[in-house]
Amino acid sequence: MKLASLFGIEAVAFLLIIAETYLFFEFVVPLGPIPHSLPAYTGLALLKLLLSVGLVALWFVVMIGLTRIYVRARIRNAPKPSS
Repeated sequence: MKLASLFGIEAVAFLLIIAETYLFFEFVVPLGPIPHSLPAYTGLALLKLLLSVGLVALWFVVMIGLTRIYVRARIRNAPKPSS
C-alpha cells in the first residue's frame, strides 16, 4: 500500500500523455491549410509551437505538483528521530 500513491502519479502521467496526444493531433496539427505567404506561415508555425510548448508545460506543472504533494505527505508521515 505504500506504493499506491506512486502508482497513482504514474497513472496520471500516462493519462496526461494520452490526453495531450489526442489534443495535439485533434487541435494543433489540423489548424487549417498551410498558407502560401511567409508571414502567415510563420504565424501559424509559431502558434503551433506555442500550443505544443503549452501542452508540455501543462504536463510538467501537473507532474511537479503531484510529486511535491507526495513528498510533503511522506515528510509529514516520517518517523520522528528519538533523542
